Amino acid sequence: MQKNTLPARARHVSHLFVNETRTQYQQDELRRSAPFDIEPGFYKPAQLWLYGNVRLLRSKTACVIEALGATGFSDDKLKQIESEAEKLVLEGNTLVCGIHNDAHRRAAVVPLRWGSPRILVVSGGFKHHLGEDLDEEPFRAARLWRYKWDKQTDLIVSTRAPGKRPTFASHNPTVDRLIERLVESTSRADCTHLDPFGLAKCKG
Repeated sequence: MQKNTLPARARHVSHLFVNETRTQYQQDELRRSAPFDIEPGFYKPAQLWLYGNVRLLRSKTACVIEALGATGFSDDKLKQIESEAEKLVLEGNTLVCGIHNDAHRRAAVVPLRWGSPRILVVSGGFKHHLGEDLDEEPFRAARLWRYKWDKQTDLIVSTRAPGKRPTFASHNPTVDRLIERLVESTSRADCTHLDPFGLAKCKG
């Protein structure tokens, strides 16, 4: 095994340089120069990445509970999920949903049909789901209704930085929990000057 022949002080300085470089890289990655509807940004109180219409976080939100959980939905169940999503949208709610399986995608199309906003929760970075230019609808059925992602209307949320890959899991408890926490947080509206969207409880 090769020994580290650097003097102790040199090793210490080298270690500090590596840590400083890594910290600077993380700061550069999190730094934002424009509003969330112009470019993706890291919302530190909730440790979430946001891109789009953040005003939706102060709207009345809801999710289709039946879409959460394990996969393997029957056609009848998917129709039920779609019907419940439509009911919530027509009642004036902003629908919060995922895109990682048929149930979530079935719900996520409904607001497009009615010209309503939605909050999408995804497992990966925005560049994977929306394309390099962040302007594509994230799945095929949605593109039948609206070809381009509308950042002025919708909001997309992720725990991963824009360039990170998704989990590719059709059953994603992490995304499901985040959907529920977003709905709970927006309904409670526990906003402070440090957490203007009241999303701190979404962290973790």
